[in-house]
Parts: sequence; structure tokens; C-alpha cells
Amino acid sequence: MTIAIIFNEKIIKYDFGEGHPFRGDRFINFMNLFKNLGLHKDPRFTIIKGIDASDEDILLVHDQEYINEVYTLAKYRSFLTPDTPLNMEIIEGAKAIVGSSMLAGKIVMENSKIKIAEGIGGGLHHAAIDRGGGFCIFNDVAICAKMLIKKYGLKKILIIDTDAHAADGTMDIFYDDPKVLLISIHQDPRTLYPGRGFIYEFGIGEGEGYKINIPIPPYAGDECYKIVLEEIFKPIAEEYRPEIIIRNGGSDPHWADQLTNLCLTLKGFRMIGETIKEVSEKVCNGKVVDLCGSGYNPKVLPYAWLSIILGLSGIEIPIEEPLEIPNWVHEKSILKIEETKNVIKEVKNTFKKYWKCFK
Repeated sequence: MTIAIIFNEKIIKYDFGEGHPFRGDRFINFMNLFKNLGLHKDPRFTIIKGIDASDEDILLVHDQEYINEVYTLAKYRSFLTPDTPLNMEIIEGAKAIVGSSMLAGKIVMENSKIKIAEGIGGGLHHAAIDRGGGFCIFNDVAICAKMLIKKYGLKKILIIDTDAHAADGTMDIFYDDPKVLLISIHQDPRTLYPGRGFIYEFGIGEGEGYKINIPIPPYAGDECYKIVLEEIFKPIAEEYRPEIIIRNGGSDPHWADQLTNLCLTLKGFRMIGETIKEVSEKVCNGKVVDLCGSGYNPKVLPYAWLSIILGLSGIEIPIEEPLEIPNWVHEKSILKIEETKNVIKEVKNTFKKYWKCFK
């Protein structure tokens, strides 16, 4: 099996400037690590040049008025929101990210030799139909899913979002749509942007019960994530039986991230990849689109992204933590296991009327 790494050099332009936590060099740093380890020569990987999304592609999710607003603000180098400045280069980068995520979906659907495609830079999950923010302009995750529905007629897509921040934009876009099952595992929204992603936000109409938020406590670590994946993700995925899985989220659940308060280690990131690989092989013939873009400690980011990818691939390469793990990480994360189990109980109790696996 070959894993595609989709990389478009234009994504480097997705850079919000000096002093901002989201810089474009993250993408180069990841590719440098990938190449320094010789993985670009490994026959199990193939690097594919990404393409740019068109306005027509972006219209799969976002309305024309919002797109016009974005272009106008970018032209005058203004702000979409206080944390998301715009200029025309950033828009170029955003369209390159969307194009890479869409291409990842197309490759998995059309190339029988490639079951997993990694869209470098993807996961801009805070953008909704008519809004952006949280460093997100266009929601490439949702656009990829909409493209899969429109172009390939898919009726069951599972998006698992493992970013530390809740997938509020993706959730709102598909809030009434049963064709997209969203599972978002994130830090308790009472303690972190965007203040959304509560258990009671579970969809409306035909989409009710298809939006599953799992707000884990600050300092939850590897064991907490493992329990959530075992108790929630696995049984739901096996019951829903999606035609493809889209995972998004970068390094920001890491214990050393500078904007969040979770305690994943590199072993935890690898475990996420391994679990998604295992489940995908059971339910959707191994088809996975993986999107890595976030993370706010540049010393950690490329190693965490790579750990997820190696977990998905099943390739055993030792990756050392770039920073020494302090004692408090283990101590605090252990104390959060019971709290996490209580969250899981509440999720199961809320969703048992929608999913047989929780009855």
C-alpha cells in the first residue's frame, strides 16, 4: 500500500505574520523532517504536488457574499477577525490548502493503490458557511466532504476531528446532514476557543445524532484519548460503517503546545493514527483522508504530525520527543482519567437513542 503526501508549496503563504502563532514555515519544517528521515525515498510513500482550489470549489461550502467579503478584506490588508489578518498572499495559501485536501479525497477514491492520502496544511475547521476566524478562512475539511458527496455520490462520511479546539465550523456546516457523521474530541470548550462543542450540540433535523462532541478536561493525556477512541469512536464507526474517514487535527493536543492545555505525547499521536487505520480497514476498506495543519509549538509540530502519519501507515520508525517530558504531564493526565470516563458516560447516555452500540 502506498500513502500519498499532498504538498503544495503555495501553502507557505498561509502565514499570519511575525508574532502570530500560525506561521507558514510549519509546512517546510514538516517536509524537512520527512525528508531528513529518508521517507521521501521510501516506496511506501509518494509525494504528490497539490493543486489550487477554484472559487467554484469554495462555493461547495461557503456562500458568495462571504467569499466576496474575504477578497475585499484581503485586498485592503484588513482583518477577518482580530486573530485572523488577511492579505492576498494568505488567500493564495488558503486556496492551496483547500486544493490539497480535495486532491487527497480524489486520490483515495480513484487510485486503487492509494488508500490513505495526507493533505499537508489541512484542517481549517473553524470556518463556516458565512464566517471565518480562529486562523481559518475556508473550511477545507467540509469542502473535501462536500466534493466527495457531489462527485462520487458518497452517502456516509465520517469526520473525526482530533484538534484540541472544537470543530465548530464543520459542525455548523453539516448540522442537519446525516451524510456526515462528525466526531470531535477536544478540550472542554469552557476553557478554550471557540467556546463551542458541547455534548448537547448534536445536530438538528435529519442530522440529529450525527454530530458527536466529546469535550475532554484540560490535562487529559494519552490514556484519556485511548479510552475515548475505544469507547466512542470505534463502536460508532463500526455501526455507521462510513464509505471513507476524514481525520483532521495537528499537534495542538501536545503537552507542550503554547495555546492549549492537553497532555498528549508523541506516543498518543501515533496511537490516534493506528486506531484510525485499524477502524478504517474494518469499515471502509482502509480509505482515509488525513489533514494536518494545526499546532502552536514549532519545536513539537513536525514530530506530532509525523507520528500520526506513521501510525496510519503502520511504519515503525522511532520518533523521540523533541522536548523532555516533565513529571507533571503524567501526574496531571492520570488524574483526568476518571473525569474523562464521566464525559464518556454522558456522551453515551445522550446518544443511546441514536446509536444501538450505546444501548
